[in-house]
Amino acid sequence: MRCQNCRQEAPTIVRGARAYCTACGAPRSLLEDTPVNVAGQPSKIGGGVASVAGWVILITGVLLSLALGGLISLASATVAWIVGGFLGAMSVLFGLLFILGGRLLWKTGKERERGAHEQAVFAVARRNSGSVTPAELARAVNVSEAEADALLTEMAKRPDGQVSLEVDDDGTLRYYVKGTGSARIGAPRVRVGMGGAPGSSHAAEAEALAEAEMGEEEAHGRAQRRR
Repeated sequence: MRCQNCRQEAPTIVRGARAYCTACGAPRSLLEDTPVNVAGQPSKIGGGVASVAGWVILITGVLLSLALGGLISLASATVAWIVGGFLGAMSVLFGLLFILGGRLLWKTGKERERGAHEQAVFAVARRNSGSVTPAELARAVNVSEAEADALLTEMAKRPDGQVSLEVDDDGTLRYYVKGTGSARIGAPRVRVGMGGAPGSSHAAEAEALAEAEMGEEEAHGRAQRRR
């Protein structure tokens, strides 16, 4: 919902017993929407519980079927195979259903959490004239800077080009989001491509690109002087 203070379509975040706007930090109602640090949590918790229950059913059921089958085999081997096999099969069936269902539920919760965080990215970018840094996003959604940078990097790698990365001359990583405002006018920045080798440093890529551009400018200048 729209924040009455900054007029942005920004999600909320719960801190203590109150909800605040992720874009401007103004207090908001707990009933407006699902806060970013609550979104997906019920599904993730339910998925974890279901997975644990599935493993308990699977292991307990198999052990019980073996023990019961062993006791019955003293009287009749055929009946032991039937009873033990049935209990074992049911244990495996229901155990796997709970385990797979729990994983699916956890994945759904993770996707909802990611969606809420991405909404916060757009809200913070609109508030900051179209850009957001990992530190700003980390403060807005109450995650570590590493987690915020990982989310922004993933968004910047998407082929839609909605998010792009630039590095300020002081080394600050700044992500620009299309459609959220005009880019700031200030110190020169270096645009960084996101298709480099895995694990490469953003700052190193920016430095290499800047050196290449300076080399081209010097070569062009020498060519002009020869003429």
